[in-house]
Amino acid sequence: MRLILLACLSLSLLACGDSGGNKAAVDACLAEADNRLAGKTFEIDARQLTASAAQAEGGDGMLQLSTTIVFDRGLASEFTQTFNCKVRMDAAGASVISLEFIWNMKDLDMDK
Repeated sequence: MRLILLACLSLSLLACGDSGGNKAAVDACLAEADNRLAGKTFEIDARQLTASAAQAEGGDGMLQLSTTIVFDRGLASEFTQTFNCKVRMDAAGASVISLEFIWNMKDLDMDK
């Protein structure tokens, strides 16, 4: 299912006419998230991730991307986090430097 979702997200990026650099960065972030979250059900808004691409602090060729990630959409266990991805762009392509998953406080129910 994740592979289908990843394929749909990639196709939607192609339809957006994204520039080559940002597309490579977004693809790298999506692939790394898929790799790190193997076995989990999640959705990442690829359009928002693409739109968020900005020059990161720390040098040329570094992009910072951010969006929300939703786990278990439609289930009682559904929760969201902020997904941050930092990518280095060079002649070899896009390399993910770091991923951050930041809990949204409203999803942390301390009374359970």
